[in-house]
Amino acid sequence: MTKLFRSISLRRLPRHLVPVGVLVLSLLLTTGVCVLLGLAARGRDEARFENLVQATSDRIQRRLDTYIALLQGTEGLFATQQEVLPEEFSAYVNLFDVPSQYPGIQGIGFTQRFSRNARAQVEQRARTATGLPGFHVWPEVPGDELHSIVLLEPRDMRNRAAMGYNMYSEPSRREAMARARDTGLPALTGKVTLKQEIRENKQAGFLLYLPVYEGGHVPATLEERREKLEGFVYSPFRADDLLNGIFGAEQQPRVAFHLYDGLEVDEVRLLHSSHGPEARASRPMFTTTTTLLVGGRPWTLTFASLPAFDASASGPMVLPFVGLGVLVSLGFFFMMLAQVRARGEAERSADGLRVALVERAHVEDQLREADRRKDDFLAMLAHELRNPLAPVLTAVQLMERKQQAGLGTEREREVVERQVHHMRRLVDDLLDVSRVTRGKIQLRRHSLDLVCSVGRAVDAARPFADSRKHSLNVELPDGPVWTDADPVRLEQVLTNLLHNAAKYSEPGGRITLTLAREAREAVVRVTDTGMGIPAEALPHLFEPFMQVARTLDRAQGGLGLGLTLVKQLVEMHGGRVEAWSAGVGRGSIFTVRLPLLPEERIPVVPVAAPAEREVSGDGRRVLVVDDNVDAAELLGDVLEMDGHQVTVVHDGLAALERMSAIDPEVIFLDIGLPGMDGHEVARRIRARPGGAAPKLVAVTGYGQATDRQRSREAGFDAHLVKPVEIDRVLELVADAGGNGSDASVLN
Repeated sequence: MTKLFRSISLRRLPRHLVPVGVLVLSLLLTTGVCVLLGLAARGRDEARFENLVQATSDRIQRRLDTYIALLQGTEGLFATQQEVLPEEFSAYVNLFDVPSQYPGIQGIGFTQRFSRNARAQVEQRARTATGLPGFHVWPEVPGDELHSIVLLEPRDMRNRAAMGYNMYSEPSRREAMARARDTGLPALTGKVTLKQEIRENKQAGFLLYLPVYEGGHVPATLEERREKLEGFVYSPFRADDLLNGIFGAEQQPRVAFHLYDGLEVDEVRLLHSSHGPEARASRPMFTTTTTLLVGGRPWTLTFASLPAFDASASGPMVLPFVGLGVLVSLGFFFMMLAQVRARGEAERSADGLRVALVERAHVEDQLREADRRKDDFLAMLAHELRNPLAPVLTAVQLMERKQQAGLGTEREREVVERQVHHMRRLVDDLLDVSRVTRGKIQLRRHSLDLVCSVGRAVDAARPFADSRKHSLNVELPDGPVWTDADPVRLEQVLTNLLHNAAKYSEPGGRITLTLAREAREAVVRVTDTGMGIPAEALPHLFEPFMQVARTLDRAQGGLGLGLTLVKQLVEMHGGRVEAWSAGVGRGSIFTVRLPLLPEERIPVVPVAAPAEREVSGDGRRVLVVDDNVDAAELLGDVLEMDGHQVTVVHDGLAALERMSAIDPEVIFLDIGLPGMDGHEVARRIRARPGGAAPKLVAVTGYGQATDRQRSREAGFDAHLVKPVEIDRVLELVADAGGNGSDASVLN
């Protein structure tokens, strides 16, 4: 005690408070002694309660073990005889005086296994042997294996109601029977309503099965046990009758219990309650839960002490210690109060230091992460720039050798051009992000119909989607959707999102772009069925150079800057962009929201009546060339309906062969033909000597500027991107007389 006082500084307390502190400490010590005495007494009472719980569980277990032994003896009866007649079985069961000696058991029976083909024979035999002319197997359920009750004693009114019942028709019974069959051991069902419950006061019940095998012994293997099973001896139980028979003789029970089927405490699974609601109304001193394993199935028992037990509990004798320790307790109280205050100040100082250290560590982690991202990005940039440089270098070397050998170098030039365009897109992405971040991009905004921007973006993205064999669907509202935007930058946003969806979707995916008005916003959603986005990556998806984005980009190339650029451009327009995904492999949705243009600023656009085309009475001679038979034939049908003479072929050689015979005025030529492509066919047509030059129209799924340039170089007058508009087709045919280059179409 002296050492304790020396370790505590009392200089902050006035001297006259020291006795009070000693009093408080004495009270605390006294309280501690009282608590220890109370805990010891409670420990003794808890041990008595646990003994009662164990004794109750043991009584239930022993009674059920007795019933299992009874069934094992009955199984022995079937094992020692080739056939057990109903009168023999009745005599055997009557020896045990089941109703009085084994309360709770409804009877002892035998369920026979047979196939559906043997059903009539079993029914006829049971009617003759048991004296039950109305015996039949019920209910009617599908399945070839039947297990019908053919013996059940004592044959009272309840048991007669269950005769013939097919045990295999009910899931809980069927599960227990299968378990008994496969293990050769007793098996208990879950909670069921017995078929003997023909009166209003129905009780919860269960059944206990023991398998009977051919030969009277348990086969060694699972296959043999399933093959040689003849049936089951079993007993049905009414749970309340069983438990009341075990504990009904107690004069003054001290614990209440509830018995549940399985491992869950649920009113639906309740088999028996030892006491009514009045027992639950009082707050018990002790409660506990235990489990029993009966016939391979667990039971859960919840116990609570009853008032008879709580009244006999011992209590600590603390009153003699209260007066003795009052002064000492008060003294210790004030001394400890001073120590707590001092410790609180020290802990607050320590907490402040810990917070500062945590913040410093967080800043250091952010710096390390930024440095790691920088290194990763530089490595990625080097990788992406080296990728196109490798084929460029190889192509240059091949061009040198082919020139020396006098060979053509067109393929190598195309490779160089394609890879240079790829490098240019990488550099453009970097420059765009840099310019937006530094505020160097000036938007040229004006009133814009989003429907038109969506159409241009879809046209730009469709060739890449088609090359990946994706279906690209567009859902537009009725009428225009006006906003204030830069058309070039907005088309860049939408094209990036569509290209991103196509790039990260497996071939054959589905991409849907929808445009709608929601409140005061125009909402564009791009939905895909692609690889999806991990939940942890969603908050960082629009950040540049993120690890998740780079990992995904490695599959298709790119710097991972497209979404960053999309977010910055949308926000410059006063909108916002969001991403959502249900997870990896479950697709994603990108949503762009832009403010709608106020009604007073919506421009009035006059609607011009479509100009009527004048078609000569004889029409024009038209040649359609497309390896897609359906597309070619349908386009031919449309032109024939417009009064033109149409010839349809499906490859380039056939087109060249028919030229002299039909001398077409207009040719619709697919670029992606098998063998000789559309560009080569066009060049050969233009090279033919003599005759009038026909109007050549390219029909293709490729609509980039380079594609249109190749069409022009091959000699095409117009370039249409699939799916083509019928009005435009008919307009081109009607205007074929000029045979001039249609620059507005090709550019």
